[in-house]
Amino acid sequence: SQGPNYYAGMFEIMNKNSHKNLDVADASKQDGALINQVQPNGGLNQRWYIYYEGVLGHGNSYFLTSVNSVRALDNPRSSTEPGTQMHQYQYNGGDNQLFIMEDAGDGSVYLKNVASGLYLDIKDASKNDGAAVIQSVFTGNNSQKWYFVPYNFISN
Repeated sequence: SQGPNYYAGMFEIMNKNSHKNLDVADASKQDGALINQVQPNGGLNQRWYIYYEGVLGHGNSYFLTSVNSVRALDNPRSSTEPGTQMHQYQYNGGDNQLFIMEDAGDGSVYLKNVASGLYLDIKDASKNDGAAVIQSVFTGNNSQKWYFVPYNFISN
């Protein structure tokens, strides 16, 4: 059976609206480094280890950890404020680092933070490099939809 922290694979996480990847700013390995979107570039700061945590009454929940920094995608201080930018922080198992994947019905998923009940989104639905990855109330817009692209180990 798949217990807590079952490793589910390595992925790049692409926003449906912008076609940009979830990215740790400046490839930082520090706690508190901000999360933004950047054009896919193959960097380790755009690759994420996904761990299945379980149902826990929340649906299928997962932790996402940067391959580059081994830090978790994190909702700072378990904020419940829409517009809060996500950052990375040492894994601690908290609900602020736990995300529920909800099927959007088009091959993408919504990512709902367990601590806040808010959804991973791009500030102002921007398509620009460096735009902030924030949390917001559910809209169903493409800026809240994410593709999980399995990382291909075969290089040319």
